[in-house]
Amino acid sequence: MKDEIKLFLGTQGRKGLVVHFEDEAWNKRVAYLADLFDQLNKLNLKLQGRETHALLFQDSLRAFVSKLQNWRRKTNLGNITMFEKLCGMIDESQLQLDQFLKDEITEHLQSLEKEVECYFPELSQGQEALVRNPFSTELDVSSILNEIQDEFLDLRNDSSAHDLFKVKSVTQFWCTMYQSYSKVSMIALRVLVPFASTYLCEAGFSTLVNIKTKNRNRLDVGDDMRLALTNFRPRISKLAAEMQDQASH
Repeated sequence: MKDEIKLFLGTQGRKGLVVHFEDEAWNKRVAYLADLFDQLNKLNLKLQGRETHALLFQDSLRAFVSKLQNWRRKTNLGNITMFEKLCGMIDESQLQLDQFLKDEITEHLQSLEKEVECYFPELSQGQEALVRNPFSTELDVSSILNEIQDEFLDLRNDSSAHDLFKVKSVTQFWCTMYQSYSKVSMIALRVLVPFASTYLCEAGFSTLVNIKTKNRNRLDVGDDMRLALTNFRPRISKLAAEMQDQASH
């Protein structure tokens, strides 16, 4: 991150680094960055997993942007309790956060907020509302494409579909509705199906590294990886029961 690197300018060489370690203001910047990276790591964990999709990403990112705005507001008031490491340094030295560092932190939080909003664009409100809850009374039919409005109204007034929506996840619901309401479901699936992160790809590479070692470099790992990455558990007892015993000679 460019902004974080700028805070460390001037730390070239071992001698210069020692001088900075003796600088109280520099140590406070390091503590602030450590707290911020802790929060970024927590956000990163929320954006991983097998069942993630674009809507879950939007929720997590909106929450993080709201946190950045709240942290900036509290920092302007001199409240830094959300930054544990930085707060610990202030308590030890019995000093208040100086105005220069306060301005530096608020400016950095604001630039980070802009970066997140620029890097992760929002979905259109009509499209997002349709996918999240097609039965919402706040969803205006005029915000939906003309060619699927009639089918959408059929879906909205389908009581069995409404009951199903209450007990299934968003992804499961739209997969189930595809046979009956293909046009509306296709709009939703175009949002839900694409990979929201590289998590599954990275998990596949990790599995490949564990299976195809140096001593097994000629192994055809296709079936092995499929078995290792699937969520289904093999029913060994049933498979064994269906196997014919070796006939005696």
